[in-house]
Amino acid sequence: MAVKNTTKPEVKTEKKVQVFIPRPHDVTGDNETVVSVNGKMYQIMYDTPVWVPENVAEIIKESKQLRAKILEKTKEAAMVPGKAALAEL
Repeated sequence: MAVKNTTKPEVKTEKKVQVFIPRPHDVTGDNETVVSVNGKMYQIMYDTPVWVPENVAEIIKESKQLRAKILEKTKEAAMVPGKAALAEL
């Protein structure tokens, strides 16, 4: 007599964290942004707290850090001594 397996298959549940993405000042018309991780796409609304898997939150955090570095480098390049000011060009 065959024994029937009555255990349910394990379902991996991803830990979720709450994120908040403010609408960037230069974005008009869009209500959300898209984050893609390992082929999965996530539409995340601006100005709304949402729950996402940890790996998506990590991508959002890294993106914010990268934007801050880019802004810093841009400001440094714009304020180089001896470089003509924009008004002088």
